Amino acid sequence: MTDTPYAASSDSPGGSPVPGGGGQFAGPPNSPPGPGGSPGTGTGHSRHGMAGGAGYPQFEGPGAAQYGNEPVEPAPPIAGAGGPAPQYGPAGTGPGYPAPQPKPDSAGYAAAPASGVSGARGGQPPGYYHSGAQALDVGRALSYGWERFRVNPGPWLGVTGVGVLIYLAFLAVVQIFEPSSLFTVLFLFLVVLVALWLLQAVMVRGALYETDGYPPAFGSFFRFVNAGNVLLTALLAFAATLIAASLCLLPGLVVGFLCMFSMHFVIDQDYGPVEAIKASAQLVIANLWAALLLALTITLVTLVGLALCGFGLFVAGPVCTIAVTYAYRLLTAGPVARV
Repeated sequence: MTDTPYAASSDSPGGSPVPGGGGQFAGPPNSPPGPGGSPGTGTGHSRHGMAGGAGYPQFEGPGAAQYGNEPVEPAPPIAGAGGPAPQYGPAGTGPGYPAPQPKPDSAGYAAAPASGVSGARGGQPPGYYHSGAQALDVGRALSYGWERFRVNPGPWLGVTGVGVLIYLAFLAVVQIFEPSSLFTVLFLFLVVLVALWLLQAVMVRGALYETDGYPPAFGSFFRFVNAGNVLLTALLAFAATLIAASLCLLPGLVVGFLCMFSMHFVIDQDYGPVEAIKASAQLVIANLWAALLLALTITLVTLVGLALCGFGLFVAGPVCTIAVTYAYRLLTAGPVARV
């Protein structure tokens, strides 16, 4: 390592340094007196004569660095200058990014399935039938119900089997305990009604998944959070039908007919009991003949299922539920997935 250079005097080589001259710790010209009282008065300077930062000399002359005055060199040329400008696509379309997904207002959009919905057999078919309310074709509704059931029969058979178990449990209780009091009979009757109302809501939930285009798994049928509104709606509809039927059979049938979509409004759109019954009645009246034909057809299919020793209900029940839900979605401009 070389020693730090010091400034020699401007006298001849070998002479004694001039006071205040270019020594190692010499100050600049006309500097104030140092501790010894002698002024730092140097006149001639060699190329080492200027003191730098912290007492180190600053070189002068040719080749010395000129801090703060260096010329700015131009930036290096960009490779391929003069060629076509690069083209950039939309965000997220570069290499390694997935293909853009359709937006909710596009034709191929479908809402994400709820948890528990089966992804088997391809899931959501692309596209919907319509973007607004359309006339109801009863034959098409039954065909739609059959196709959706045929693709996903297992969970539907399981849910229908739950209904059969409820019926068999009721028969077993009656046969074993032989209730004779009016209170016991009414209590059992109410328990069975509540179970059947919940079973109806479970099947409507599954049918709504089907019209969304997602075949439901067995657990998905039981995923609805407004069970209280479901029971209150069913109770009001049953009470209104019972009161009307006590006057005459025909008014009871009319009330039940007007309430045919009430459960759908509760589960699908979270309506309250009174709002759901009112909305169902308005929808039926607005589409009276199509709804009447649908109700008669559903009744006929159910009777045929009963005639086959009850086993036909394992198919008739799901098909009719999906068909009615298809009609509800079609008449309310809701989404109906293609089969």
